[in-house]
Amino acid sequence: MLAAIVLLLFVLILLGMPIAVAMMGASIVAILALDIPMNVLAQRVSSGVESFPLLAIPLFMLAGGIMNKSGISERLFGFCRALVGHLRGGLAHVNVLSSVLMAGISGSSLADCAATTRVMVPQMEKHGYDRGFSVALTTSSATLSPIIPPSILMVVYGWQANISIGDLFLAGILPGLLIAFCLTLLITLISIIKQYPKDERFNKKRLYSSAKTAAWALLMPIIIIVGFRLGVFTVTEVAAIAVAYSFLVGKYVYKSLGWRDMGELLVSTAREASSILIIIAASAPLAWSLSILQAPQEVVGWITGLTDNPWAVLLLLNVALLAIGMFMETIAIIIVLVPILIPLLNSLDINLVHFGIIMLFNLLIGQITPPLGVLMFVSCNIAKLGTMQFLRSSAPFFLTLLIALLLVTYVPWLSLVLIR
Repeated sequence: MLAAIVLLLFVLILLGMPIAVAMMGASIVAILALDIPMNVLAQRVSSGVESFPLLAIPLFMLAGGIMNKSGISERLFGFCRALVGHLRGGLAHVNVLSSVLMAGISGSSLADCAATTRVMVPQMEKHGYDRGFSVALTTSSATLSPIIPPSILMVVYGWQANISIGDLFLAGILPGLLIAFCLTLLITLISIIKQYPKDERFNKKRLYSSAKTAAWALLMPIIIIVGFRLGVFTVTEVAAIAVAYSFLVGKYVYKSLGWRDMGELLVSTAREASSILIIIAASAPLAWSLSILQAPQEVVGWITGLTDNPWAVLLLLNVALLAIGMFMETIAIIIVLVPILIPLLNSLDINLVHFGIIMLFNLLIGQITPPLGVLMFVSCNIAKLGTMQFLRSSAPFFLTLLIALLLVTYVPWLSLVLIR
């Protein structure tokens, strides 16, 4: 029965059904097969979203939307250009550094990918960079956004795994910087080989002026991390503070945010957040049904039957997550798999915070690969680039991300040192 339910879920997804509908369909079949009253389905759907930390999801989305609408992204790009634009392949370095800073604001890879593609790709093409290289770099660096806090995916994972979201936020900082460093090494090598240009010469006055302009934006991630580390705020409270802070900066400091803009942002945030929360609600009865069918115990038994070495298990999970991430939506994977995998991770003494970073990184790599590849499709659509050209240009970036993934997986210190 367990195999039939899982197979049904994947068949419905492959047939093109929305993830939430596919989950609900599999849940209904499971509940009927288990001869459980159907009113339990409604109870489980309702309880699936009755969680205080989930309020952070629409709040972080709204904060990121406000800061993008108020011109924060352009100010961050200007600061990055003044800081690293003088290097060989300067605009490529600006691209990566901008993604690092944008990650500390929105927590959404799609939002950052769209904003960076619109601003950076035309600029890079204008200065002689290949369009395929520019789009592949922008898409790859967008994977930083859910790794460097704040992160919507971390909120979902922490809620599912019942661990501290503040710890997850801290755990993502060094792995995120490592990924950025690996991308920087790659673009330095490519820029030397292809002789990509340097930007304007380094100018202290320009750097000071751009830093002063972007200072309000740069303060936001500092407020989030310090507030968590000192235990001043919960994740929901810090998300609300981020909304208030971004509104005050956009409305009264930069004076680039109008009341009409806020109305549009509230509507778009409600639409985007509801799509996530519908998936979470639909997944609750499915996860409950799988637990009754002892899916966690089956997975633990099957994998430990192959090997009980934690490092080998992590390798198997990496391969599985990379494959699944190519076909399913990220949040749906987290919601379905985390409750199933927790008993396995606990039995092998694998730290849940460390695995959270591993899991998110795997699924984000899946966002730049076909057939689902949402980041790939967003960037290619905005930049008017063909999928095949993107795939040819993205090969070295994909390999670099895999190397970074192995480092994050097998050097737990990177994820855990700031917590300890």
